[in-house]
Order: sequence, then C-alpha cells, then structure tokens
Amino acid sequence: MDERTETFTDVCGCSVAGEGIGCEPCAPKMLLTPDEEEILARMRQLKEQVRPIAAKLHEIRREFGTETVGGWAELSGRLDSLRNEWKQWEEKLDDAIERKLITLGHREPRS
Repeated sequence: MDERTETFTDVCGCSVAGEGIGCEPCAPKMLLTPDEEEILARMRQLKEQVRPIAAKLHEIRREFGTETVGGWAELSGRLDSLRNEWKQWEEKLDDAIERKLITLGHREPRS
C-alpha cells in the first residue's frame, strides 16, 4: 500500500481503501482531497525548482547589472516555463476544489 494511502486511511478511519490515495467515500469529508494533495505536492516541487533559478538570476543582475550576461536568457526562459507550468497546476487545483465543493453540496454542478 502506498505510504500516502496509509496516512490518509489512518486519518479518515475508514477500512475501505481505494486504488488512489485514500478512500473515495471519505475523501470529500477530508480537509484536502487526494487530488488536491497530489496537485499541491507537484506545486511544491515546482517551487523548489524555481528558487535556485530565481536566486541565480538575482545574483547575475546584482553582479553585472545587465540582463544579457551569464546565461540570463536561458535561466529566464526556464523560469518562464516553470511559471507557466505553475499556472496550469493552479487551474487543476481550482478544478479539484470545485469538485470537492460540488460533492459536499456547497455548489451546484456546472451544466
């Protein structure tokens, strides 16, 4: 069994574990659904990738005072790519939250 499933099942107290992370009947009652946990984990990974790139760009700007030296374009391009990926994961998180709210009865499904 996946470590995340064990942790999730321990928290919800349900003996029925689904194939994903945790059990489906209890997932909507949890603070974060398995989908949200998975998405947030990916977003944390992206943030860890961004930090060293942003630090290097800051260092280049401080040392040289210009954006054309020392691999600026390559690092800046990578940072833009990570930012775009972050936006995609934000949208997925919003969708997962919306599904949870619909499941809990706080919102009506979209037509």
